[in-house]
Amino acid sequence: TMVYALSHSRLVHANWNQDVKWSVLFNDTPNIKQLPAAGEKGEEYMDKPPGWKDSPLARTEKVGTQGRHTAYHRYGEDVQSLFEMPLAQSIIKSLSDNLSPLVLSFLEPMREQYADLHLCVHVREGNNETGDWERKKWRHIDMIPILNITLGSMRNFTKQNNAQKVSVFVASDTVKARSWFEENAPSNWHVVKPAKEIPRPKSGVWFGELVSPTNSILSEDKLNEAMAEAVADVFALGECDALYVPNFSSFSVVGITLARAERRKVFFYWWESFIEYPYQ
Repeated sequence: TMVYALSHSRLVHANWNQDVKWSVLFNDTPNIKQLPAAGEKGEEYMDKPPGWKDSPLARTEKVGTQGRHTAYHRYGEDVQSLFEMPLAQSIIKSLSDNLSPLVLSFLEPMREQYADLHLCVHVREGNNETGDWERKKWRHIDMIPILNITLGSMRNFTKQNNAQKVSVFVASDTVKARSWFEENAPSNWHVVKPAKEIPRPKSGVWFGELVSPTNSILSEDKLNEAMAEAVADVFALGECDALYVPNFSSFSVVGITLARAERRKVFFYWWESFIEYPYQ
C-alpha cells in the first residue's frame, strides 16, 4: 500500500486500531503518518491495492536468474519485487530512520554489540503454533540441522573475509535458536544479547495469525513492548554484513529489502547449504 500511495504522490495514513498503534513504533515522516486529519477521506486498503506496482516509480531492478528450490522462491513474485525496488527500499530506509523511542530502547543496545563482521539469521521454528502455521507443513523445519548448516556457512564466510571480530544476531520465535548459537559458535564470536527481553508465549507468537487470541493476555504496555521488540528485530536483520535466510517468513522481508538497499550480502537456504542472492 505504501508503494502504491507514494508512487502516486499520496500521503499514507497508518490507521491501525488493533493490537498496537503505528505511533508506538514509528515517528511520523513527511509521507507516512499515524491517523487521517479530521474530516479527511481517502482510499483504504487492508491488502495490496490493484495495480500497486504499475507506476514507473515502482520499477524493480533486474537481477540474475532465480532458483526454484531455494528459500527465496517461497516469497512469491510480489514480495520478491520489493527486494530490488528502489522505492520500497527508500520507504523501509525512511522507516528505519524514524523508529520510535520504544523500539530504539530494544535496538540500540544490540547495535552497540555489533563487531567488525556482523552476521544475522532469522529462524522461524513455529513454537508449537496452531492454526495457519500448523496447516502449512511446507514451512516446518528440523531446526538443529538447519542451525548446523547455517553456522557452517557463516564459518566459511568469516574465513573468506579473514574476520577476527565477529558478532551474530539471531532472531527467532524460539529462544532455543539463540541458545544453540551461544553453545556452538566459535568462542571468539559474540552472540548479540537483548538488553531486555519479552517472554515468549507458550505456543505460537504474540503477533501471528489474524484474530489469534494469543496476545489477549497482555496488558497494553506489555503488548506495546512485545511489538516494539519484534520491530527492533525486524530492522536489526537488515543491519548485517550478511543475512542468512534458512526458511520463508514474512518477518524477514524488511531485513532482506534493507540489506539489498545497502548492497549487503543475503544468503538463502538451498539443498543443505546457502547460496548468495542475487544468483549469478
